[in-house]
Amino acid sequence: MAVPYQVKSVEAVMTGTDITVRRLTLAPGEEIPWHRHSATDDLCVLLEGALNVELREPEEKLRLTPGGSHRTPAGRPHRLSNAGGADCSFLLIQGVGTRDFQRLRDA
Repeated sequence: MAVPYQVKSVEAVMTGTDITVRRLTLAPGEEIPWHRHSATDDLCVLLEGALNVELREPEEKLRLTPGGSHRTPAGRPHRLSNAGGADCSFLLIQGVGTRDFQRLRDA
């Protein structure tokens, strides 16, 4: 599946039929826009920098620091953005199920 947004880098770590692991790097000001996944959860594990995780239904906003993690369940709208002045990188683990990216309009 092609990445439907542009960030500094996306590196495939592991890809299976129902799970993917990628390392993403977001430059300052970059984001993964509002979206949801119909069948897979997202697990973000921050490696370096600072990452904002914004969620809807209900509204929630978290800031991850290195070593922090957050799981977003399938169907829940969310957006990820670099929360600092330097690059941030994180592991994005998606599964188990068929991965999709349903882009949503901004709030």
